[in-house]
Amino acid sequence: MKKIKLDKKGEIVLQTTLTQGQVSKFNKLIQRLIVEDGAAYIPINELHGVLLTNSRDRAKTIVNNHQDIVKNFLVRDRIRFQKYNVSAAIKPVGLYLLLETLAQTNPKRANDYRASLALLSYIIASYPQLSFSSQQKAKYKNAEKSSVVGRLKRNHQKCQLSGQYFTDEDEKHVHHIEGASEDPALATDENNLIVIKGIIHEHYHTWLIRSQKSITRNTLRMYAKQNGYSLKTLEA
Repeated sequence: MKKIKLDKKGEIVLQTTLTQGQVSKFNKLIQRLIVEDGAAYIPINELHGVLLTNSRDRAKTIVNNHQDIVKNFLVRDRIRFQKYNVSAAIKPVGLYLLLETLAQTNPKRANDYRASLALLSYIIASYPQLSFSSQQKAKYKNAEKSSVVGRLKRNHQKCQLSGQYFTDEDEKHVHHIEGASEDPALATDENNLIVIKGIIHEHYHTWLIRSQKSITRNTLRMYAKQNGYSLKTLEA
């Protein structure tokens, strides 16, 4: 029987059959955890430790077999997670639900799945960035950003790079000319935002990765020039 108890230093001791190798995967997960805007995300290719398997592909299969549970918590956004070299991630609550389901459907490994859940919860809780106040600030920031983005999309009927009208088939994307990760104020600075077609936006980020360039006004100007797009909106 597995037990949770306090040691002499007042620390929680969790007895489990997890191997040292599996525990080491959790240590690596700490380094790969994405924490931004008061929220946490776990890269899809780092779930093998949490799901108690030695195979990344096996972990992905487990996730795919439980889409009904995790689909609302999966975030597939290559552009958003570009700086982390991650194309998709999952919110911890999705993994909590998945681990509890696995514990119920696999009684022989129930304790291990719940031990994994406990370790994951501990890792997430250890980040001060995930405090309630941070989440409140993040909600305000996201609301402000959504308001600015919505207004810009309504005010622009043409792509600011190609000069072409948006059609019903086009997605309108709002792009940051200068990357906002280092200076959050740029996220809602209208002088740093342009409205472009989604297909152009995705192509630009693919070009950035291939060229190993950063998100700056100069690199966007270079990209626009190479593709025959307008430079008017990029004039500093």
